[in-house]
Amino acid sequence: MLLIVMGVTGSGNTTVGRLLAARLGLQFHDADDYHSPENREKISRDVPLADADRELWLQRLARLAAGLEGAGAVLSCSALKSSYCSELVRHSPRHRFVLLELSQAAAAARLEAPPENALRVSAELTPEEIVERVARALGREGYDGQTRTYLAEGSADTVIDEQRATAYVDELLDQLGVLRRVLLVPPDFTRFHSGAGSLSSALYRSLKRRGAHVAVLPATGTHVPVSDAERELMFPGIPKSAFREHSFLSNLQHLGDVPAGFVREVSGGRVSYPIRCEVDRALTEDWDRILSVGQLVPHEVIGIANHNKNIFVGAGGKDVIDRTHFLGAVCNMESIMGRTRTPVRDIFDYMSGAFGKALPPITYLLTVRAKRLTELVTVGLYAGDDNACFLQGAELAREVNIQRLPAALKKVVVNLDPDEFKSTWLGNKAIYRTRLALADDAELLILAPGVQRFGEDAGIDRLIRRHGYHGTPATLSAVDLDPELQASLSAAAHLIHGSSEGRFRINYAAGGLSRDEVVNAGFGYQDPEAALRRYDPRRLNDGLNRLPDGEEIFFISNPALGLWALDSQFEAS
Repeated sequence: MLLIVMGVTGSGNTTVGRLLAARLGLQFHDADDYHSPENREKISRDVPLADADRELWLQRLARLAAGLEGAGAVLSCSALKSSYCSELVRHSPRHRFVLLELSQAAAAARLEAPPENALRVSAELTPEEIVERVARALGREGYDGQTRTYLAEGSADTVIDEQRATAYVDELLDQLGVLRRVLLVPPDFTRFHSGAGSLSSALYRSLKRRGAHVAVLPATGTHVPVSDAERELMFPGIPKSAFREHSFLSNLQHLGDVPAGFVREVSGGRVSYPIRCEVDRALTEDWDRILSVGQLVPHEVIGIANHNKNIFVGAGGKDVIDRTHFLGAVCNMESIMGRTRTPVRDIFDYMSGAFGKALPPITYLLTVRAKRLTELVTVGLYAGDDNACFLQGAELAREVNIQRLPAALKKVVVNLDPDEFKSTWLGNKAIYRTRLALADDAELLILAPGVQRFGEDAGIDRLIRRHGYHGTPATLSAVDLDPELQASLSAAAHLIHGSSEGRFRINYAAGGLSRDEVVNAGFGYQDPEAALRRYDPRRLNDGLNRLPDGEEIFFISNPALGLWALDSQFEAS
């Protein structure tokens, strides 16, 4: 695509053009460089150029534009008449104008009939903010500049076993060249089924064979640290000495702030606050490369989990975790889940574009997982340094992880593996991932023998017990009245996500919480032993089941592996 950044004198089109070209990995050209010596002499004396003066200049630019179309480029120029614009792009069918707008009075004095399809951005913003707004708009149209993937392998019918995945790891490292110091950032044990653990072990082994120093920083976000037993199970062969522990409250490096105006724009005016971008200081050390490993899967906050979320949330600070989770909640979880382009994704893309250069180079290695009968397998592997690997992999994740149903479900039983789910903070995936499939007044029964608490830490646990899962209006009211909840917006977001908003009934069969604790949190209670006897996960198949007494249920063995929704709800990405 040819991107033409235009605006009146003083609007900053040259500065913005250079930055946008760098942001998207494209060539940059300044239209002023193609004026004749005679035109430049007039411009230096502030003599306006006539149409005749511009004729040869426009011809040069048109030839340049025609030659650049295939490679993609950014061209900056001053404000142009409509006829000039038509001449400039007459041989470039794939183009887009970016118009930097000043006040109406100033623009009217200098600008005549700008292109109708121009992306309009206020020239009064900083150049960096302009660039990120244009990048967001282009990304939502499906264009992300010159992107590169090292690996893109997968389909709904593919199975990538461990031997094949290890070969792909070696192939990726060959492409990356000599690496002496590498930081691996895999997910924590809450993503045990992601396939990222065995990939991280393969990366570690291959890098050590090549003589690299390797450290491992699990992306825990607000979760509890990885225990020794979990580490040995998820990351076989990586010694304990290689691991570092992330804290979202300390040892952070501030990279910059996403402006309140951008947050207001992506949220449709629902919230208007800046978001502080902080990451674990370990990420800012002198690494040759950071390798971020994770799974692409439908997610309630960002739409499709992982990619740069693994960095800015998994290894991020409290402010970004709180404010992006709250942003996702107020922007309506049901319109976000399973989508590739969402308000929260826009925030992380802003951070990557605006602040990513403050970090070592980051390469993402992403899995897509799916069930084959009773076995969970890797069906896709994608690796790259930018959005391309995410966008390609996300489409496969949408295909294999979103189970589209023809009719709404009346009763759903979800099993939570006791080794994986120990809190409602994690276990409420049973609610997030099924709500789009549930009929009004349906029953959702959550088999949770391992759930012993609400929050992953004491502070959030206390807030959940205090306020409970009582829906969006009650939660927003609580935010206004409770300073502690105001200071923990991720907890407020979780309270919204974990409520049915009164549309369907949620019954928890929690092994480590009492009836009073469950009911006070806003759920119905069922005795876990009795529930497990009646709905024994070992005897149920994923999908529709009919019990001996005739009761029909829809069973889900692990809610972390997908998203269940009515077929009509996922036409757009």
